[in-house]
Amino acid sequence: MDKKISLGDSIVFFKSVLFRRRTEGADAYLDEFGDFDVEKLRFLTRKKLSAILLDVDGCIAPPCDNIYGKNLDKIKELCGQDMKIGIYSNCRDLPRLDPLKAMDIRIYDGNEPKPGYRGFLNACAFFGFDPKETWMVGDNPLTDGGAIGVLNGMAFVKPIPENWRSLPKYQVTPFYFRKLFRYLAMKTTLRINPGIITTETLRHL
Repeated sequence: MDKKISLGDSIVFFKSVLFRRRTEGADAYLDEFGDFDVEKLRFLTRKKLSAILLDVDGCIAPPCDNIYGKNLDKIKELCGQDMKIGIYSNCRDLPRLDPLKAMDIRIYDGNEPKPGYRGFLNACAFFGFDPKETWMVGDNPLTDGGAIGVLNGMAFVKPIPENWRSLPKYQVTPFYFRKLFRYLAMKTTLRINPGIITTETLRHL
């Protein structure tokens, strides 16, 4: 979960998504992280792709919960394809991230939270990634969408449903509203970008 961005910041960024078409430059909107196909995305976009900044909550794990085993397998698969992966998430460094560390996947949680552009550039510098060959993979246009126009590519995945019981009580209400803004922003992204690459597009290639 993106803990450092306030509800007010979410509202401001949502306005930019809605009225300024902030997410118009997104490349893909996939059913799940496992659908991220490097070769097909390179072919369809004609973009360089050698590194990924990967979000955690809502992307490869339910918010505040453990990472799905199938997504850990996908990360191993991508690493086997010489894809460089770094975790850029505002989630806390807790034991649930240990499986990533066991694969030598480094985690960046710097002073510049999403969606500010400096955060994405600082994360690339931290990992040694070239922003011109790096894609952001995440579930939230309000935060991850800040990578559009900063990094070379942006792939959204449909958010993994949250386990409300795993959320601290003091975070339930603000998280609900952030979820609402995320949903509306995602619908806006799809509406203004009818040519976006989907899981179905990749399956029929």
